[in-house]
Amino acid sequence: MIDLIPAMVWSATADGMLDFANQHFLDFIGAPLEAISGERFYGIFHPDDTSQLAAEWHEIMASKNAREVEGRLRRADGSYRWCTLRQKPRLDPDGSVLRWYGVVLDIEDRKQAENALKETKSALAASEENLSLIINSLPVLVWSARPDGSADFVNKSWLDYAGLPADKILEWGFLDLYHPDDIPGMVHIWKRDLEHSDHTVNKGRIRGADGNYRWFYFAGRKLVDANGVVRWFGCNIDIEDLERAGNALRRSEAALRESEHKLSLILNTIPAMAWSGTSDGRLEYFNRNLIDYVGLPPEEIVGFGFYRMFHPDDVEPMRAVWNDIVTTKKSRPVDARVRRADGEYRWFNLRQSPLLDADGNVVRWYGVVVDIEDRKRAEESLRQSQSELAHVTRVTATGELAVSIAHEVNQPLMAIVTNAGTCLRRLQPGHTDIEQARLAAERIVKDGHRAGDIIASIRAMAQKSATRMEPTDLKGALGDVLDLLRGELRHRDIELSIDLPRQHLKVIGDRTQLQQVVLNLVMNSVEALKDTSGPRQINILCSEDEKQARVSVLDTGHGVPVAELDQIFEAFYSTKADGMGMGLSICRSIVEAHGGRIWASNRDNGEGGLFSFTLPIAEGAVAND
Repeated sequence: MIDLIPAMVWSATADGMLDFANQHFLDFIGAPLEAISGERFYGIFHPDDTSQLAAEWHEIMASKNAREVEGRLRRADGSYRWCTLRQKPRLDPDGSVLRWYGVVLDIEDRKQAENALKETKSALAASEENLSLIINSLPVLVWSARPDGSADFVNKSWLDYAGLPADKILEWGFLDLYHPDDIPGMVHIWKRDLEHSDHTVNKGRIRGADGNYRWFYFAGRKLVDANGVVRWFGCNIDIEDLERAGNALRRSEAALRESEHKLSLILNTIPAMAWSGTSDGRLEYFNRNLIDYVGLPPEEIVGFGFYRMFHPDDVEPMRAVWNDIVTTKKSRPVDARVRRADGEYRWFNLRQSPLLDADGNVVRWYGVVVDIEDRKRAEESLRQSQSELAHVTRVTATGELAVSIAHEVNQPLMAIVTNAGTCLRRLQPGHTDIEQARLAAERIVKDGHRAGDIIASIRAMAQKSATRMEPTDLKGALGDVLDLLRGELRHRDIELSIDLPRQHLKVIGDRTQLQQVVLNLVMNSVEALKDTSGPRQINILCSEDEKQARVSVLDTGHGVPVAELDQIFEAFYSTKADGMGMGLSICRSIVEAHGGRIWASNRDNGEGGLFSFTLPIAEGAVAND
């Protein structure tokens, strides 16, 4: 059971020698237990942190007072990640340490968020699977109360935090520890929920043994047992760091084994939808929150009946993904729409983890269902904004090329006029030459189609339309956009070299968006050549490389400073004084949306920049001209 906990759990002897680490811990560091047991566990920490961690660990053992310690832990791939180490001693009646127990929590994201001036919120660190730990080792304050709201149980963490015996906290004694400013509002909410609700949510400050107040989140639920006895069960979660650091909520991750009855009660009070299934993927268990949300009888969703919860359009994709997960025994998050009891569908992220036996066979599946509707809406809003910005960029670029485009359109039109005159002369009496007239007429048709193709390309670039992911000839798309650019490049005295493959390269994508990527990259090279005194050249290369189409734009400009190669694709970052910094950012968004990759470098000779992107080739879509 401990190996299923998505946290790194460890224990040590009274003198601090590591003698146990759960499988999650071992998988994280990529080493067996014998490699880190005893004092060898110092080797998994960053060399710069080892001395400090050793000193703090010896101080903790000497004082017998547990506290959080932070350090960088080496992961299996060799990278170091910031972690917080929590520990707690198990004492004998004389107060001597029998053993040390603890968890290691990955706080790399929180560290990065703090270093980025709190631009992002820390992710919720607690996981509902941690309920398998015994209650008294939970770093949360667990409690139960009578129908009148007075407390009749608090766990050891409660006692340790308050630094008081149980009789000073039970009944209504806990109110003496609440911040005076918070008591009226908290008592009002607590009494209101006791009378009119089956659950309660509250927030307030509790004084600890050191005399300082810390913010806590309160959650509780009413339970009526088989004898009709009403009790409330809940816990108080320390959210001081959330209040101080951009509302980043962290849950404590440890559990002390308690009776199965209490564990079941806690499981049904957690604010999340949890489930478990058999080895072949049949739904076997689900908590009360899931049943309340979907509003379906339990007997209708057990087994494979759980597909009834999903949107009709998501059932078959969900079935295929779930069958693949069960077959491969490899968990991965899945997004799907789940129907609420009132008939509304909301997007959820379904996460699962297998319990394996010694032979690697799945014994059971465990998982949670997390509401991501707000995230989905935000992503859709972002996609719409990017599409709007991309359209504006295309129109702007097309406008900048207006003079050159007009010249390109004028050439076939003048050819049409010339050929039309020739045709008329060959049809006049005395000078009739039907064959020459026919040839002139054919040239008129050819030039007319050429002018039409140019105008169609301009219209496609300027038109605002929805993204269409369909088989697209990348070679043809490149040719069309380069035809629009030839006049501009001649006007700027830039030599254009094109190396396209003989065969068509079919990719799945939006033709206009892919043309915009090439247009942005070429115009970026044009700007790079503005102040160049040497050769002014742009080379366009397109090739097939391991089931991928690769397009490269090379120029003979000044290149890109090495320090800026990783930044130029970021939004609003520009190397030009008058640049907006959106062109390359849009290119990256488009390429990545098509399943490809884009990057920048400098030419081997150091003279000029090189921008390349790859796109997956549509299966069976390469054909010779």
